[in-house]
Amino acid sequence: MLGKVLPLVATGVLWVCESTLQPGVAWAKSSTGNGCGSGTELVRVGIGGSHGQVGISTAREANPEGPMSFDLGEKGEIYVLDQVNNRIQVFLHNSLVQRIPIPGDGVFMDVAVLPGGKVALLDNLVKKALYVLDSGGRVLGVLPLSGRGIPLAEEVVGIYAQLQGKWGGIWADLGDRSVRLAGLDGSPDLQRVSVPGRFSPDGKRVLRAERLGDKTVAVYRSEEEKFSQWREHVLSLEGFVESIWELREDSAGRIFLALGLLDEKDSPVNAVVVVDPGGKPLGRVDLCVTDMPHEIHRSIRISPQGEIFQMGLDKGGFFLKRFSVAGQGRK
Repeated sequence: MLGKVLPLVATGVLWVCESTLQPGVAWAKSSTGNGCGSGTELVRVGIGGSHGQVGISTAREANPEGPMSFDLGEKGEIYVLDQVNNRIQVFLHNSLVQRIPIPGDGVFMDVAVLPGGKVALLDNLVKKALYVLDSGGRVLGVLPLSGRGIPLAEEVVGIYAQLQGKWGGIWADLGDRSVRLAGLDGSPDLQRVSVPGRFSPDGKRVLRAERLGDKTVAVYRSEEEKFSQWREHVLSLEGFVESIWELREDSAGRIFLALGLLDEKDSPVNAVVVVDPGGKPLGRVDLCVTDMPHEIHRSIRISPQGEIFQMGLDKGGFFLKRFSVAGQGRK
């Protein structure tokens, strides 16, 4: 009901919310817990350091490591952060179309594609900086993460490029809020604007999510151009909520929530639930679950067109698949 007041971000800050509840019975239940077969495979390559392969690390003294992240290009390209081989691999129509060398002095965990083929890289552990590279791999700038809005670089869990709206730029994702680090050209943002969530594609709204209970997640969506007024949608899910992977809105206003779940047998399930702007359930898509131990930091992306992308490793090598909400088809 409009007028319910909830604390969301900082002590002493209150946000006006309208709350809706969606029951767990609304979500389709997977019989296998693995929806890998429903996806369309866009990329399939081998493991290694040769042309067209993607590297992994299995050193005994460190955690097994796979490709840490990927992002989507302007024309459908898939930019894979192949940090083990010190490069970004760009695929289109299951073919390698470009390789971008990346600096060897950083430990990179996320990538964001910028206009004109430039890329941004996140290192929150060693250099604790944002790197901006041109399409050939030349370093255009290195910006420290720590500063206004970011006390500790380790708090930054990802980066993203906001391409539309008056808040365009390269943003640091801190989970419950975002801080603008630079413009889309890589120039530093000295003001370091902060918002309580992540932007919609058009930059007019902000979204965030949090787990309320073992099987309950709240999704908050701000009013247009009013980041202090929110609608709250409480989703009751089938399965124990282990983690929230991604929260995105597409250009039609549909909200996509990617989750790591456990079913009644404690088997892992990776799923994306979709609701309309009013919180009405539109569907659920179960994604791939693999038993490979290699760490992948960001394995799921939601495009502005509402397509779901997942990359991963299996016994056949590296794969990247596209999934759609049932009944929606490809946009």
